[in-house]
Amino acid sequence: MSNNCPNCGAELIEDTKFCSACGKKVKQHSVTQKPTQPQQQEEQHQISEPSSTMKKSRKKLIIGISVIIIALVVAIVVIVYLLSGTSSLGGADTRFVGEWEQNMVGNPVLWKFNSDSTLETGPSESEMNNVGTWNVNDTQLCLYHNAVCYTYEFSNNGNTLTLNISGESNGYPANIVMTKEGQQGTTQTPNIKCTTNSTTNRITITLIDANVKWRDINITTNPVATWQVQDVNEHGLAKTDTTATITNYVTAGDSVLFLVTTGEITVTLKYIPTNAVLGAWTIYV
Repeated sequence: MSNNCPNCGAELIEDTKFCSACGKKVKQHSVTQKPTQPQQQEEQHQISEPSSTMKKSRKKLIIGISVIIIALVVAIVVIVYLLSGTSSLGGADTRFVGEWEQNMVGNPVLWKFNSDSTLETGPSESEMNNVGTWNVNDTQLCLYHNAVCYTYEFSNNGNTLTLNISGESNGYPANIVMTKEGQQGTTQTPNIKCTTNSTTNRITITLIDANVKWRDINITTNPVATWQVQDVNEHGLAKTDTTATITNYVTAGDSVLFLVTTGEITVTLKYIPTNAVLGAWTIYV
């Protein structure tokens, strides 16, 4: 749209304030063009883009915070488990839960650590007695309603538990070694040393690894002879020619006594769980 002088009708020069024909002061009207459709779309895109970017940033922030919270929870659970020896739910330490046999001369003592933190003890293969509670506190195992606390150590793939007194014993054993029930001697062949005495007709144990039971040892003689396993006090642990019923652990001082037999006898001991020969000894009866 062109501008013309309202007084004389002459065409006005753009942006001039006076008509060049009649000299009258004029006021021109600028023509505003509508933006094209592509420009409108670009402006709309520029307006909507900040809002979309803000939503994406907010979503990323929420996800990042969630990941950090989850990582912190996992780390806390792991730290609590490592420091206290208990599960994240406050349950009993599963390393202890179950039945254990204490290596003692005579009938072994059975320990039963229940998952509800109660403790039972008693002679092997007999009725158990509830004697209190047990709990793990850092590196200590506290027994009998916290009356005594032991430092503990697992070995033999977690099947052997050694307890050592922490502080005053107050009449409690200073050292306790126990083996998980059903795992005695099943992992490796034990070391054993014996001496022979033809005067007393005995083969005597002088050295044996811990947690080896007589019922896990098979005794054969050549020629066939009558024998009996006896403890350090020379008391028979079973009838003659058998070890199957002996639940006692083998200890230094135990012996095999030969009866109603004369001559040279070769005695062979075999470890039943691994089917390995422990050794052979010759005795003159």
